[in-house]
Amino acid sequence: MMKAAVIGNPIKHSRSPLIHNHWLKKLGIDGSYEAIHAENETDFIRTVKQLKENGYSGFNITIPFKKIASEIVDETINNDLSLYNKEAPAINTIKIENNKLVGYNTDYYGFSSLLYKKIESLEKIKNIIILGAGGAAKSIAYGLSENFRNREKDEKRNLVILNRSLLKAEELSFALKNSESPLKISHASLDKFEENIETCDLLINSTSLGMEGIDTSLTLNLDNSKKELFVYDIVYSPLETNLLSSARKLDLNFTNGLGMLINQAAPAFCLFYNYNNLENLLEDKPLYEKLEENIGA
Repeated sequence: MMKAAVIGNPIKHSRSPLIHNHWLKKLGIDGSYEAIHAENETDFIRTVKQLKENGYSGFNITIPFKKIASEIVDETINNDLSLYNKEAPAINTIKIENNKLVGYNTDYYGFSSLLYKKIESLEKIKNIIILGAGGAAKSIAYGLSENFRNREKDEKRNLVILNRSLLKAEELSFALKNSESPLKISHASLDKFEENIETCDLLINSTSLGMEGIDTSLTLNLDNSKKELFVYDIVYSPLETNLLSSARKLDLNFTNGLGMLINQAAPAFCLFYNYNNLENLLEDKPLYEKLEENIGA
């Protein structure tokens, strides 16, 4: 039996076991997938050692261990499915191969594969706001930078990073500039939101604010936003956060993080269980329905 897991804190909210076990049953693969709580970084490292010793094929990493995961891997992978930036390191998937830890980050693949379905063209996206400066924000910001790298040099695109901790926003901003991002990067605290929303074309919430089990919600005023604004909240539980409710009231286009959740999990599943039909996982409508029912309205 091939065994895999997801490690995080908190972890009760994770739907990764539902996703992976759904695919295991559907495909008739002899495997298992479980959620594991790690109290802190020391406990995380201890857990990883145990998984290696117990013959696991790999594991996913969620809040707040994506950065420490990048520090313990033996190798990192950059390809069409995994985007890793050493200037803003974050790992969400580790494959155990020959007793070595091989690190991947499939967050941007999951994020972008859904975004490209929702937005007709990224050419019209000139001003982007990312809320947050954690692991997901790093992946998304770096991925967007790479996406625009080979486009027309005279087109000016702006990325503003807004975060509760100004220091973390500054660190991510510096890392992106250091990686020679083609985007004009700036940063500020969350209280500068209204100063930036008026010109924004794409608003991305990469924080856990508003997530089930997180005490603090995300309440932002979208009244002064452009009618063409697209709002992407990577939170998937609840299916409609306060931010998305505000977008709905203003008749803005938006999406939650459910599609990203599934699409970032699919490459990891292929790695863990030696499965080679990625497209078959992405178009799994029964899985969407099962997750929506599990999460609830």
